[in-house]
Amino acid sequence: MKGDMRMSGGDAGMGGAGRGVVTGKYFNFKPLPPPDDILGNPLVVPNLPTHKLPKETFGSRMRRFFARLNLGSQTAEIRLRWKLHDTIQATMASLSPAVTLVTGKRAPAKNRKLSVPIIVVRHPYHLRHVFELLPQIPDTLAVERRFLELLMTRALKRYGEQIALVKGSPFSFENEAREYFFAGFRMEKQIKKVNNPDERFAALQAIYTAYFHGRNYYYFALLRREKLAPDNKLFMLFARAVYFMARVDWNGELLEKPNPRSMPRRDDLFFFVERDKTVVTRYRTDQDFQRQVKSVLDAFPAS
Repeated sequence: MKGDMRMSGGDAGMGGAGRGVVTGKYFNFKPLPPPDDILGNPLVVPNLPTHKLPKETFGSRMRRFFARLNLGSQTAEIRLRWKLHDTIQATMASLSPAVTLVTGKRAPAKNRKLSVPIIVVRHPYHLRHVFELLPQIPDTLAVERRFLELLMTRALKRYGEQIALVKGSPFSFENEAREYFFAGFRMEKQIKKVNNPDERFAALQAIYTAYFHGRNYYYFALLRREKLAPDNKLFMLFARAVYFMARVDWNGELLEKPNPRSMPRRDDLFFFVERDKTVVTRYRTDQDFQRQVKSVLDAFPAS
């Protein structure tokens, strides 16, 4: 299967930025995107939703100015609002058609004092700091959250169009996520048979990498608003994957129980449930499915 073949590539290797060290090998907790899915040119979104851009008030700009001078105090919500506005500006600059003459560089944003970097995007994973931030945004900052979601939706749709041209066939995050989840599940069923430490380490890395990509692509499918198959089981596969990933210790060993610090919070899973229309629709009419979803959510720590 293509998913298993991908896992045997460089992304499933032992290099990376993981902290764990086993017999000189490094466990990679942040695998790079699959090479076949990386665009050759930077991603450019021509229809950025600038007309819906949240505006900072004069008072907010003044508080920022005084904060740089270490004057006054700000609440956590105000600081988060500033971070969101910086994230919006930096993301728009990263996706903007305004590219400098220097290859691979983006034109600077209007505000040069952003707390978020402007980057070159060739795969949605390069914007992971934005995707990781979205579930953490409270309802009191719903305007900024909605704009960021709209921005990510436009970026994902554009990426899907570009990668489809490269591959010569329609591209679906849903299909990719399912393939990675099942590839990881097949390998997970065989892990008990692997006793050699080096082989077990490599097998765990391959499983983790498959689940890592499956988790990301499921997230991308939701934000891209793909019309998922009514009978898909992606949410259950997603929950199983992140549960397994939390069992992988810092040194690359598989724990009996997941590390609570590595587990996503229940509210984070609600973020996915609310955006998966197939789950919401079935939840309203199927009592057995309701119990399954509640059981899954109860397995994760409350906020």
